[in-house]
Amino acid sequence: MFRQSVARLAVRHQSTVSKAAPRALSNAYVAKLESRWTTLPKEDQTTLIDELKSRMELPWQELTPAEKKAAYYISFGEWGPRKPLHGPGDKAFVVYSVTAGIVLSIVLFWGTRQLGAPSPHTLDRQWQEASDEYLKSKNANPFTGYSQIQ
Repeated sequence: MFRQSVARLAVRHQSTVSKAAPRALSNAYVAKLESRWTTLPKEDQTTLIDELKSRMELPWQELTPAEKKAAYYISFGEWGPRKPLHGPGDKAFVVYSVTAGIVLSIVLFWGTRQLGAPSPHTLDRQWQEASDEYLKSKNANPFTGYSQIQ
């Protein structure tokens, strides 16, 4: 009983692809596959893949040019995991965004400098020169400190 039900299931699920394998697929069925592949339902995609697989088991000289193009697109085309991550215009968006970020940061830096307090008087050139003269007069050494010899 179990074997009979399995045999019935196998006959019912037997693919019609193997029956149609020797016959060439119609050009309307496989032509311009690149433009309509993503809109095809998943079932139709798997059916087309199975039919092309069975056709490719025959000598390749028997395949039509449309079938060869369709098989190439299915095998190596930009769909599924080979679909490009970035669409058209994404490079320009990245360039403009980075440029806008750099310009914005420059403007923010300049605005902060303009609104901030002025530099302290100890950063003036005269103060630094006087400071250097004072340290020379004291025989200051940056590594050992002030010299004891006067």
